[in-house]
Formats: sequence, structure tokens, C-alpha cells
Amino acid sequence: MISSLKSEKKIELLFNKGSLIKRNGLLLKFYFFNDGVVKYGVSVPKKNFKSAVKRNLIKRKIRESVRGSDCFTLLPVGVSFFIIYNYNSVLESKKVCALVDSLLKKLVISFK
Repeated sequence: MISSLKSEKKIELLFNKGSLIKRNGLLLKFYFFNDGVVKYGVSVPKKNFKSAVKRNLIKRKIRESVRGSDCFTLLPVGVSFFIIYNYNSVLESKKVCALVDSLLKKLVISFK
């Protein structure tokens, strides 16, 4: 089961020591904690979108794409990742879903 990454210590460690995968305007930082659970987080910079409504819309689209993806079941247990949205416009849900799927596939491949 996949859940949200909430621990500040884990997030800080993930950003300091984690690896990076880039795909167009999406970044995926990941780190293998070996703690028995798969966790993820989502970030949309306030610099790109001043409106909280738009930032929250994008976060919801990304979270739904992660939960709907089949790739996260292939991830090794213990990995945590963080997705950062760096586009300047709001993308359609299908486009976001395709980008998130491609990022998760790259993440799965990096552990094989």
C-alpha cells in the first residue's frame, strides 16, 4: 500500500541524499529508506502558481495519477519519492497521468 510522506526528517534526508529523475517539467527525487513502506509526496512551487486553487488542483491530479498507476506496485518496499511539478501552466489530467507513469517506470527500472 502506498501512503503520504509526512515526516520532515525523511523529506529532508530524501532531498539531501536522494537521487533525481527528470521528465520534461516533472522532477522525481527518491531515496531507499528500507523501512517496509512505499511513501510519496507532491510539491507545486508557489513561484510558478500564485493561486492556491491551481496548486491544489495540480497536486490532486498528480496524487490521483500515482494512485491509479500500476507501476507503484512494482516498486521495492522501502522506497520513498517526491514529485515536483515545474511547468508554468496547468496540464490536462491525461498528460499529467502519462508523465507520472513514465517517471514511475524510470524509477522501477533504476531499482532493477
